[in-house]
Amino acid sequence: MRRKEKLFQELAEINDVMSRGEVIRVAMVDGDAPYMVPMSYGHKDGVIYLHCAHEGRKVDILKQNQKVWFEVTVDGGLIKKEQSCGWSYSFKCVMGMGKAVFVEDKAEKLEALNAIMEHYGRVDNSFPDKAVDATEVIRIDIEEMTGKKSPA
Repeated sequence: MRRKEKLFQELAEINDVMSRGEVIRVAMVDGDAPYMVPMSYGHKDGVIYLHCAHEGRKVDILKQNQKVWFEVTVDGGLIKKEQSCGWSYSFKCVMGMGKAVFVEDKAEKLEALNAIMEHYGRVDNSFPDKAVDATEVIRIDIEEMTGKKSPA
């Protein structure tokens, strides 16, 4: 990172951003082209959990190439200045890369779905078997993760 003063790597600060984020953007490679989707997520024990349908473009891509890049941003706000070139944006974000793994084990699927629901504030969860069976759960095993901040 060129601007080292914007870098943060402390796990507590990274976890803070991950716990407060509302959307994760997941990027992957479809052949020779990038593809990115915003998703809901859960973050627990050093992994990220996602859920989706069993079929679709991202599932097809991840079956061919498990490498992903992800990003979560919080505290975003436009900073307007008198001079046009002085405008900026305040934010904190976490970016990283990892390997997407399709979760097959039912106990881990339930743990993942609970992590996703808990991320959004619901702690008392029950999932009908039919719904769990119809849901694809993807775990991102994080290989690298860092943060960037630009204060107001």
